[in-house]
Amino acid sequence: MNEEKLALETLKALGAKDTSSPSQTKRGTTCFTLPTGTCISEHKTGYIRKNLLNKNGSIYTCYQLNPQYKAAYKVIASTGEKYEWTHNKRMLIMNRAERLKKLVLYAIKDINQANG
Repeated sequence: MNEEKLALETLKALGAKDTSSPSQTKRGTTCFTLPTGTCISEHKTGYIRKNLLNKNGSIYTCYQLNPQYKAAYKVIASTGEKYEWTHNKRMLIMNRAERLKKLVLYAIKDINQANG
């Protein structure tokens, strides 16, 4: 059994249900609803997200679950002044099996927190 199928079977064993709409599936997005009511998704673009749903079941906002790293920026303004700062960027996970593994780990964490 390959890693992708193993991760999908693990999510199913944890009680996650595939709630992807046909348009999401067409775009390469897979959504899962956990037994705790949390909706998580993995995207072909490399992102993994926790989605917050409204009363109709539509996504109204999301949180990225991808690992972060610091990126440095340097700019010289038109006045000649130099500005430097850092901010967080997200690491994209281009391998679907790796995205699904991250979702399995997040699902376990979410279920354990819900159960106390």
